[in-house]
Amino acid sequence: MSLYDVCTDFFKNYEEVSAADFYRELFPKGELQKRDESHNWKYNAIACEISDPVKRFTIGDDLEHLDDLLKSENFVIMSPISYVGKNRTAKNARQLYALTFDLDGIKGVKGLTDLFFQMSNDILPYPTFTVNSGNGLHLYYFLEIPVPLFPSVTMPLEKLKNRLTRQIWNQYVTNFYEEKNVQYEPIWQPFRIVGGITKDFKKTGHRSRAWRTGKPVSLEQLNRYVPEEYRMPKNAIQYKSEISLEEAKEKYPGWYERRILNHEKKKHWTVKADLYEWWLRRIKNETVVGKRYYCIMCLAIYAKKCGIDFERLKKDAEELREQFDNMTVDEDNHFTKKDVKDALEAYRDEFCTMPINSIVHFSGIPIEKNKRNGRDQKTHLARARAVQKIDYPNNEWAGRPSYREAVFKFLDLNPSATVTEFCELTNMSRRVFFKYKSLWLEKKKTDYDAYRKRFAFASIFDNCVKDAQTGEPVDLLQMITGMPTPKEPLSYEEWIAKNSSSSAGRTRTGCNKTITTQHNEQK
Repeated sequence: MSLYDVCTDFFKNYEEVSAADFYRELFPKGELQKRDESHNWKYNAIACEISDPVKRFTIGDDLEHLDDLLKSENFVIMSPISYVGKNRTAKNARQLYALTFDLDGIKGVKGLTDLFFQMSNDILPYPTFTVNSGNGLHLYYFLEIPVPLFPSVTMPLEKLKNRLTRQIWNQYVTNFYEEKNVQYEPIWQPFRIVGGITKDFKKTGHRSRAWRTGKPVSLEQLNRYVPEEYRMPKNAIQYKSEISLEEAKEKYPGWYERRILNHEKKKHWTVKADLYEWWLRRIKNETVVGKRYYCIMCLAIYAKKCGIDFERLKKDAEELREQFDNMTVDEDNHFTKKDVKDALEAYRDEFCTMPINSIVHFSGIPIEKNKRNGRDQKTHLARARAVQKIDYPNNEWAGRPSYREAVFKFLDLNPSATVTEFCELTNMSRRVFFKYKSLWLEKKKTDYDAYRKRFAFASIFDNCVKDAQTGEPVDLLQMITGMPTPKEPLSYEEWIAKNSSSSAGRTRTGCNKTITTQHNEQK
């Protein structure tokens, strides 16, 4: 019985999905660029038919060409990535929609049973889809939210994927479990398409088939399954932005002009080699297990930033490898030459702008930022704001009012408004409402606490002080603060209603229209 038949029988109780449904779920409607669209910051998938010559197909939002490719009797490959332009290169890769793992040499039914036993015991994560590729499996982990393939994301993501690959290729599942046989595929590696022909198609007529075996995952979930040293740091995990290009143009006009209109690259300073030497000394003495890879990655970043020759960097990294490997506690977690090679991939211009906070987070080594003219940040900013107040007495520097101000004003007028009413009457999103309503509630709670304290203070002096001439009790707190003293404290709800602008006789709709108009003028 062939492995193809073994896999087909093993997954008979799982839901099988068609190629069309598989790729529609991978690239949801509206995710890729439509045929008549351009310059809208959307991209396309790319498929290649292995023929003579090789044919390249652009896959847009309507998944055009997919039906024809499924009928082909040539190998067709595609990666779960969207690209800008027509070339399927790492440089052109934009969004990652799934992590895919190739698994060969499976030990028949026993290997499949052990693989899913490990998943059921939370040793390995369940793939969203498992694909029978003919001589093995392709495990697809669909991502809940696409991941932008920035250089600062791809390196730690590769490290996470390689570690998961090593754990999947274990002795209970595959005959190729030895390190030299493990296939470490890059994140942009293409695989034969679901529904495409297998290697023995001419003999058997088999095509690859897919079964749903799990749910979409997040990078945070995948992090749980690997040792800490191989996890993606929190500040390296990024997902596709919800801000459209038009919104970015309005919010960041300088960035839009430089990067979109003028196609300028990120700029960075070249600094003294002392910085590189300083970091090299730090990691020799302060690196711990779990941070070894990232410490050398940061060394590569500083080498590029300081203009250090790559050969010098490589020599230093190789010397560190032996020291770092001697720190190993778990025999399954040695620091290898491959780890060093992967870390040195950060020797690129794109990484030179990585902020200090990220360096600290990656390496686990604290870095004290420079003082400002000998002053700490608090004093420095206080002086800067004082000068700013003199130069701009009317806050001209601040630009247009923020979403925060608009939402606060709306809620002051309509404290009981629902999110649906807010969205309909202001044209702002639900995300904006929930984000700033929580801040508004915090502010109101602080104000209410101050009101209660004022009442408690007033009650201490109630009837304690009398007018010398009339003998009548004096409201001491009102005399000091100029504010009337409440006789009984209001509840939080009563206080909100009393202090809402809507109590001044304005209607909810009228107030909202005013705010909507003002906000649209700002936009």
